Amino acid sequence: MISFMCIAFLVALRNSDHIQKAIEIWNECLILLNNNDKNSKDQLNSLRQLFYEVIYTGLFSVHRRISDHKSAERYGRKLLVLYSESGDLAIEGDVSMALAKIAESQKRFTDAKELYEKAIDRKRQTALLITTEISDRKEEASCYGKLGYVCKSLGQYNKAEEYLQKALVIRTETGDRRGEISCYINLGCVFMSVGQYDKAKEYVQKALVINTEIGDRGEEASCYGNLGYVLRSLGQYDKAKEYLQKALLIRIEINDRRGEAADNRNLGTVFLSLGQYEKAIEYLQTALVISTEIGDREGEAAEYGSLGNVFESLRQYDKAKEYLQKALVISTEIGDRGGEASCYTDLGDVFECLGQYDKAVEYLQKGLVITTKIGDKKGEASTYGNLGTVFKSIGQYGKAEEYLRKALVISTEIGNRRGEAADYGNLGTVFWSLGQYDKAKEYLQKGLSSALKLATEEEKHRVIQT
Repeated sequence: MISFMCIAFLVALRNSDHIQKAIEIWNECLILLNNNDKNSKDQLNSLRQLFYEVIYTGLFSVHRRISDHKSAERYGRKLLVLYSESGDLAIEGDVSMALAKIAESQKRFTDAKELYEKAIDRKRQTALLITTEISDRKEEASCYGKLGYVCKSLGQYNKAEEYLQKALVIRTETGDRRGEISCYINLGCVFMSVGQYDKAKEYVQKALVINTEIGDRGEEASCYGNLGYVLRSLGQYDKAKEYLQKALLIRIEINDRRGEAADNRNLGTVFLSLGQYEKAIEYLQTALVISTEIGDREGEAAEYGSLGNVFESLRQYDKAKEYLQKALVISTEIGDRGGEASCYTDLGDVFECLGQYDKAVEYLQKGLVITTKIGDKKGEASTYGNLGTVFKSIGQYGKAEEYLRKALVISTEIGNRRGEAADYGNLGTVFWSLGQYDKAKEYLQKGLSSALKLATEEEKHRVIQT
């Protein structure tokens, strides 16, 4: 049987740069072990289990290092079975968490949620067996934080807030100041998702206050970046630029290339919102160069997608299609289902602008299938809304009403008041086209009322004046 010295060598190899060689040797060990099991009546089951655990752990680890998520997940699932059988709750919890992170990176949020919940359950069971230490509580907080992020991605915003508040309580009790910052930022992101931008701003500013105390430049950049995003959503573009520029300067100073690309990308979207398309292209191209240099495929896809949106705004539809198709190819290759759905939806919008309505419906339906499958409720509502506007454009008002009502139900259900306002408004225009003017007035007023509730005092004044 494989010696412990060989295993020690393999562990060293796994931790070196010789990843491919490590994979080859781990696989050879696995074949030897499988053959040994078939041909031997060796009763040392516990020793064989140990070897399987070590080999599967090695293969799980190396495949994660090279982002081969499919292979990593296969070996991770085998480890879960082994640790479940042996009753090792702590390691079962660790493996569940690692698998949850893989599912999360692939935008498989339903699977990620299930695995994070399993990780928390195993951590709790472990805590009942041993005295709970600060490190265990930090792990629990980390799981709650991840569950909050996953629930946000699934459009389960109330659940997301609940989990993030639990994480925040533990972070505060254990004196984990960096963890507190992370919770406040993520809570801010939850409120951003439902259009409660003032509340989002409040939470991100709390994170910034703590960061000022501990002096973490990376977290400071993250806070500025998030504040920039919030202010852009509030239409405060000059302020948004100011914060994003602050974030960008820090990213360059600390050599955070991924963050630098993200800030350039966000600045590009600010200039897109301002209609300054040349500036938008300049920042997005800078972000694209960085993402390509560092091998950030997800970032590349995001930049191609945003450039596609710029060219759509410029009515350069062929160029928009070209960039969105590039984004789609990358999103598909890396298994980013959420990104894939977003590309299909954006391409559907381009085909609608070109008057190619059949093609628009085809792409939007593809996006809808994915958002429904991965549990992205916000994306699902948005796609239903887009389909509704396409059917409205071709005079199929019954279909338009059907899809817009579906969008409205989901937007209301998840508390997305901005989406709700848009759905009411679009339904109002459908009823107007049908000559149902009283109904049109009712829905348009509901849409305006929802929009005004979301607005700041400055925005309210602007809406009433126009």
